[in-house]
Amino acid sequence: MITFLIRSIGLWIVAGAIVGVVIDGMKTIASGKLMLTPLGTVWSDLAPASFAAAKAAVPAVVWDSLFRLILALPNWSVLFAVGLALVAIGSRRRRAAFVL
Repeated sequence: MITFLIRSIGLWIVAGAIVGVVIDGMKTIASGKLMLTPLGTVWSDLAPASFAAAKAAVPAVVWDSLFRLILALPNWSVLFAVGLALVAIGSRRRRAAFVL
């Protein structure tokens, strides 16, 4: 039951990544140059309170070294990686066949 939930959440996140690719593709076609929306921009636009709370909760050294690097990546790449990891974690384990 829990693996189904994890896999379902992963698939929804992968679907969100596909939406992000489509949005960035439309921006790229409209402007004539490559436009990639960073994860930090999307997060701060959609949920500014949680972005500020996360920034306040994480120590400044960790925020500047690790989180800034992750938040500068395109939003769809991070969403796709997280979604793919959740789908892999939630997938059923195959039993190895007994072979002599």
